[in-house]
Amino acid sequence: MKQWLKQVVTNPWVKQYIMLGYAAKGTVYLFIGILAIQAAMVGERQASGTYQTLTFLSRQPLGKLFVCLLAVTLIGYVLRRLFQTILTPGKSNPWRLTCIFQRLGYIISGVSYAGVAYSALNLVLELGEYDDTIEDLANQLFDRAIGEWLILLGGIAVTIIGLGYVYGAYTGSYISDFQSNDIHHKLERWATLIGKLGVAARGVAFVLTGIFLIEAAIAGNSELAGGLQNALRVVATKPLGWLWLSLIGLGFICYGIYMYVATIYRRYAVR
Repeated sequence: MKQWLKQVVTNPWVKQYIMLGYAAKGTVYLFIGILAIQAAMVGERQASGTYQTLTFLSRQPLGKLFVCLLAVTLIGYVLRRLFQTILTPGKSNPWRLTCIFQRLGYIISGVSYAGVAYSALNLVLELGEYDDTIEDLANQLFDRAIGEWLILLGGIAVTIIGLGYVYGAYTGSYISDFQSNDIHHKLERWATLIGKLGVAARGVAFVLTGIFLIEAAIAGNSELAGGLQNALRVVATKPLGWLWLSLIGLGFICYGIYMYVATIYRRYAVR
C-alpha cells in the first residue's frame, strides 16, 4: 500500500495538482485578509470567515466558476495531508506520541480543507444554507451535561494550536523550504518574512477563536462561540478594533502571497 502511494506521490501530474492546492489555500486567505481590511476601513462592512468569503467570490462576475476551481484544486491540498498522514511520520516507530500528534494534525488539517472544498461546491451547486459550524456545535453541546466542559477543553486546545503557530512563525519551523537553486535569494528572504507574518496571523486568529470558546464555556453563552468570522467580528468591536482587524487582515494577505511563492518554489517531499 505504502509503496503504491509513494509511486503516486512522485507522479509529476500529482505533484502539480498538489501544489495547485497550495495556491488555492493561499487564495482563500488572501481574500479573507482583503475583506478584513475592507471591514476595518468601511464601517458598514463586517469581516468574513471562510464561507462568507467564498460567498463574496461566488457573487462576482464568473464567480461561481472561480469558486468551483478553488474547490477542485483545494482537494490537491487535502491529498497532500492524506499522503503525509500515511507516509511521513515515524518510519522506525510510528506509535511514538509525537508521531501520533503529527498524524492527528495532518488529519485535522485535511478534514478542515475538505470542508472548505465542500462549502465551495455547496455554494456553486446551491445545496442549501450554511451555519457557523462551531457555533452550531456549541449550541448542541450546551444541552449536554458536560457540554460546557467540552467547549472549555476545545477552546484550550484551539488556543494551544494557535500559540504553536505563533511560536512556529517565530522560529521559522512552519515555513517551507524553497528550492534554493531556483529561487532568487532576495525573493526567498522576502517570502520567508511574509510567510512568518502570515503564519503568526493565523496563530493569532486561532488564539482568539480559542479564547472566545473559553469565554462561551465560562459564561454559558453559545453566542460567544464561533469560528474565524466570529473572532474577527468580535475583535472589530474592541478598542482600536479597526487596527487589530487590519493587522490580522494584512497578515492573511501575507500568508496568501507566501503560499503562491511556495506553490512555485516549495521543496516537494513526502518521506
